[in-house]
Amino acid sequence: MTPTRSLDPPARDVSPTVLVEALLLRHDPVEGFAYRRLITTLSGRARPDDTARRLALPAGHDEGHLVHSTSWRATDDGKIVLTYLIHPDPAPCLPGTPLPAPHAIARSPRPGHPTPPDLNPHHVAAHAVRHLAFLSRTDPAVAAHLASREGTRDALDSLPGVPAGQLNQVQGVQKGAPEAAPRSAEESLRAPLTHGAL
Repeated sequence: MTPTRSLDPPARDVSPTVLVEALLLRHDPVEGFAYRRLITTLSGRARPDDTARRLALPAGHDEGHLVHSTSWRATDDGKIVLTYLIHPDPAPCLPGTPLPAPHAIARSPRPGHPTPPDLNPHHVAAHAVRHLAFLSRTDPAVAAHLASREGTRDALDSLPGVPAGQLNQVQGVQKGAPEAAPRSAEESLRAPLTHGAL
């Protein structure tokens, strides 16, 4: 029997580099949302949650900030990026990047290729803010964190508080489809999530 050769590339023993990205969110009643972006390499056996806290917060034991994992992605050079949202920004006096359109969604036009071709930090930050809007309606701990921050809470209430798989109906992407009735928080948690939009 003639031996066959695998067309797959040889397996590598080297694990990909993992980066931890922290998006430090702030909200101004006039200027809207803005964020700062910090990023570092995950080292050794460090936990990503702990790395995000050390990266973004001046005191590791700080319990006054929300720290939540919002997404992950692969870069063109083979790295894995784990994104965390930190709220509120512990240093709001530092320059931030405005986020004027948190509704903006990066989509892939091809269902078999889920990564949006034009993905940039603005899309990642917008996704994180929409994720926070979802959690503000479905997670009691997040709702309690936002309870005393009326301006931020009101701004989040203006965003779709649903998983990515339901945004088509919220934004009317499916032309001709009847408008879906709003779902309760319990129904939203039971609904399937769809990938390919960030």
